[in-house]
Order: sequence, then structure tokens, then C-alpha cells
Amino acid sequence: MAIRTEHWWTGCVIYQLMPRSFADSDGDGIGDLAGITSKLPYLRWLGVDAIWLTPIYPSPLKDGGYDITDFTAIHPELGDLADLAELLEQAHHHDIRVILDLVLNHTSLLHPWFQRARWAPSGSVERDFYVWRDDDRSYADAPVLFRHFEDSNWEWDPVAGQYYLHRFLRHQPDLNYDNPAVQEEMLTVVDFWLDRGVDGFRLDAVPFLFERDGTRCEGLPETHAFLRRLRARVDAGGRDVLLIAEAIQPVRESAPYLADDELHAAFDFEITAQLFAALAHGQCGELRHCLMHAQAQVPGCRWALPLRNHDELWLGDGHLVDESVVQTVVNGFPNARGHWLNWGINRRLAPLLNGDPRPNTLLHGLLYSLPGLPCLYYGDELGMGDWPGLRDRDPNRTPMAWTSERNGGFSTAPDPLLVLPPITAPGYDYRVVNVEVQQQLSGSLLNWHHRMLTSRRLLPALRQGGFELLTSRHPSVLCYARVTDGMTVVVAANLGATGASTSLDLGRWSGSRVREVLAGCEFPPASDDWFVYLNAYGFFWWLVGEQGSEASS
Repeated sequence: MAIRTEHWWTGCVIYQLMPRSFADSDGDGIGDLAGITSKLPYLRWLGVDAIWLTPIYPSPLKDGGYDITDFTAIHPELGDLADLAELLEQAHHHDIRVILDLVLNHTSLLHPWFQRARWAPSGSVERDFYVWRDDDRSYADAPVLFRHFEDSNWEWDPVAGQYYLHRFLRHQPDLNYDNPAVQEEMLTVVDFWLDRGVDGFRLDAVPFLFERDGTRCEGLPETHAFLRRLRARVDAGGRDVLLIAEAIQPVRESAPYLADDELHAAFDFEITAQLFAALAHGQCGELRHCLMHAQAQVPGCRWALPLRNHDELWLGDGHLVDESVVQTVVNGFPNARGHWLNWGINRRLAPLLNGDPRPNTLLHGLLYSLPGLPCLYYGDELGMGDWPGLRDRDPNRTPMAWTSERNGGFSTAPDPLLVLPPITAPGYDYRVVNVEVQQQLSGSLLNWHHRMLTSRRLLPALRQGGFELLTSRHPSVLCYARVTDGMTVVVAANLGATGASTSLDLGRWSGSRVREVLAGCEFPPASDDWFVYLNAYGFFWWLVGEQGSEASS
């Protein structure tokens, strides 16, 4: 049965971009909001429904903008509120929604709140904007997330004469959500951006808002209570605003964020890990179990599905997925060796896959057909490379390649002024791997994404249909159906490095017409022992039960 909803985000494709690395409009070497506005026609042509902007707020930029000094302003290098208003107006003209990154958990050390807190008396409301202790022994069960940079969640502040908590980097002190004033300040921040017309928020690091001894300090009941307040505040505005949780947790722990009175969507990082593990060893049994479990926890299209993003490919400390899954991924991708950061792999998708387009298109073919919100990271539609050796996660955040011109058309600035160096590595050189070149080549990866997203837009079953796993007799072949009242799309994918001959059980549609979506090829009518051959890393989308030979794809 179809999943019916009136929300704009049901099944939408989200395009994540780094504003400082996307397009530079004024030649200072740094991408900006006006640059994004100028590229909206490209994004509409590509076929995405929403863009997610990583933080655009004033920041010393020690952590890519996630260390914030003012939640209600724009970093001057990116523009101003008028530039954001123009971006929103033009995006909506192109039927594209705009999602802002909202960092709830922490601020920069340089935020006025922290500067007031460190000088204020102990026990005052100002001091209690952050989490302070006289020693560093509290919350000992909370893991250190940035283990390559920090050895403790606590840092001594000589001005305050106390330790402050930082679940992230030491220059990002955690806000104290046990202080009602903090909660109200952050809700006021939400009001500020809603008044300016943004369409949604990606809520950064939501599990860590509250702390209690004897726990991992993740997803506590108090955190969920605050998120319900946030949801109520957003709903009171009367607009359809997406709230999507970044919770790098197993599905069983991230599912509670999707209660009816809490958040609308959450990233499913567990399925990302399982997709790479299935590809690494060519077996999809655990992936099937993961998909069934996610749908059992929260049915429908409320899981956001990323392959890569601005962070490392997070695999975790045995908490997100079993250690055996982590080892399968590490051992299965030789290009990951030597590129481990914190709890994951610090490489872009194409280099991680050794530049092979077959597993690349396979993973995206699954991403675009599984139930949820596919998340495409800027440049992955081109197969962009990375720059190993750059600081922290900057290897994955290099400038977008637009043309074969200098700096890939990203900026006219001299090289020393560029926010990061453009890719010139063999096989990924921006003079070859760029938008302009690939748009002219019908067989390019970019045009493949364009065709897939166009097809997806025309297939309601892939955007909002129900989901059911189907039986396949081959261990490398994953098969499932997406179904609405008027449409059935069956997907089969071979996660193995060799071809797969197998039978699929399409008995419920026995005798019905079967037509492949992209090429429009006719296949034999459906049956309970329907034979198919898939190339290595091959996949198909089939329309099943379509009436009439004149129907379009």
C-alpha cells in the first residue's frame, strides 16, 4: 500500500553542498551564497528537490563552520541576509527547497555566550550556559568522538577555574540544555531563520544535548523532550518545515527521534555502512536484514540515505555496526587504507571505489530507489576526487569542478587565495572531471545521474511507495518492490564483482507486463520463477503491470 502524505519532503532528493567550496561569485577564492544562487539552474536540471547548506554563520572556521560565534547572522565571506533572501527566492522559483544546518549542541569558544560564561560567577545563569565541573571525571562512559584530535571530553579553562565539557573539539564547548535559558535561546534562533523563509533544518549532533552519569550521554529522554518542544515551535508557524536529525547511531536508537510529535526524518548511517559492507564482500544478507529492521522500526520514507558527506564515512566503535562489518569495509576497499580518521574513512566516494563507475552507479541506483530521502554530496554526480593529506576532513571539501578553466571555474582568484586547492590528481583532474565536459558527453556519470533523477521524478512509486523485499536465490542479488495504488517498480541489484544469474519470485504479478525503465526494454511477463541475468554491479528498475505499449518511462 502507498505511503500517503502532503509533506513536500516525502521522497525528495537532497543535495548537500559546502557553501565555501561550491561557487565563488566575487573572485575572492571563497564560495558564497550568490555563487550558489547562480548555480540553481544547474541543480534544477540535475533533478534535486532540496539543497542542504553546511553552516553559513560567523565562525573562526576551526571546524568548517560548525564552531559558531553568532547563530543569527551570515559569515561575511559568504554574504549577508539579503544574499540569503535572494537565494531563497530564486531557489523557490526553481522549485528547490533550502535546508540550513542548525548546530544545537555547541558553540565556538569565541561566542559571546561562552565569553560571558567564563567570567561570570560559578552557579550564575551566564556561567550555566555551558557544562562545567571542578574535575574531569564526570560522564566517563561517554566516548571521545574526535579520538584523533582529543583524548578527553573535558578541557580546563584558566579564566573560569573549571573544566568545560566538549563532546566535539576543545574549541567547541557544549551548551547546557539543563538551563532553561539555553533552550529558549536556541528556540529563538529557530524562529529567526523561520521568519526568513528557510524550508528546513538539518539538526547537527542531536543525540548529545543532555548528559547523565552512567550513560553514553546520547539520546537521553531529556533530549527527546526538548526536540518535542522544538517541533511544537516549528509547527506553530503553520509552514511545512523539515526537521531532520543527524544521529550517528544504530537504527534502534535513532528511530525514537521519528516519533509523530518529534522530528520528520533522520539519517540512517547504519544502512550506509551495510551498503559498503555488502559491496565489499558481494553478499547482501546483512543488508536485507538492515533494510527490514529500519522499515520495522519506522515504516515509510522517513530515513535520509547518504553515501558520502562532508565528514568521514562513519563506521563507529562497534556501536553503530558490529566490528565485523567495520573490518569487512576496511578490508574490502584498499583505497581506504591509510585514510582512517576518528571512527571512519576520510575519502570521497569515487576514489574509495578506485574510480570504477560500476559500483558507483550501483550504489546510487539503490540510493535513488530505496524508501527515504536520498542525499547526494556535491561533486559525487561527477565522480570528483579528493586531496588526501589536507587537514582534518578537508580532503572531501575541495572546490566544485564546473569547467576546464583555471580553478575548475570555481573562482577567478589566484591560487593562494582559494579556500582549498582544486583537484588535479590523475583520473580526477578538474580539466576533465567537471560539469561542462560531462554535460556534453551522453554517457557521462553526470548525465547518468540526470537521467536517473528524471526517471525517479516520474515514478511516484520510488518517491513515496510502500516497500517490500522480494526473494532472490542468489546471495549477491538484492531485490525489492516499491508500490503505490497505481504503480509497481521492482528493483534488482547485483552487489557482486561477477555476473549473477538468478530467479526472482514475481508470482504475485504473474502474467503482467515487465518493462525496464531507463531503456524501455521489454522483458518476459512476470512469473513465480522469473529468470534474469545481472552484470557485475548491475541493476535494473522494472515497471511491472504497466498497461499499454504507449506508456512512457
